Amino acid sequence: MELNFNSVETIPMLNASAAFKTDSGKVFKEDVDIVPTIIDKSLSYIPWGADNNMPYHIIDLIESDETLATCQMFNAEVCYGSGLQYNTDSCVGDVKREVEDFLLDNALPSYFLGVCQDFKHFAFCVSVVILNAEGTRIVRLIRKEACYCRLTPAEKDGSIF
Repeated sequence: MELNFNSVETIPMLNASAAFKTDSGKVFKEDVDIVPTIIDKSLSYIPWGADNNMPYHIIDLIESDETLATCQMFNAEVCYGSGLQYNTDSCVGDVKREVEDFLLDNALPSYFLGVCQDFKHFAFCVSVVILNAEGTRIVRLIRKEACYCRLTPAEKDGSIF
């Protein structure tokens, strides 16, 4: 039997269990300074870890431990709750139709569950809001998976684009 040294394991042939833990400060500690990756003179981003693969390492660690994966999913579902509830009972015909059309075009339950998972795994999420041609109405809401997103270096005032 192979032991996972990142969880609670039953010791084979004994009536006992052992808890293993990893110091995450050492797992994700980089041996080099992280510097921005320059795309061109106006665009650069901060890599996640020295090899830019830290989010994938985090996902691998979560998925390699059944208990942790279950707990992370439980946390995301608790954050998600029972999803969004909408009520158009008191809406006039056009508003009710527009809400229902929006919900047909946008899978909000999967969007919000994905956002909650990104918050639980990476402490941030990325959403794209698409407006109509006039810029007066949201027509599409898209989640971008946080593990595929990178941030630019902060400006002097602290803002990040």
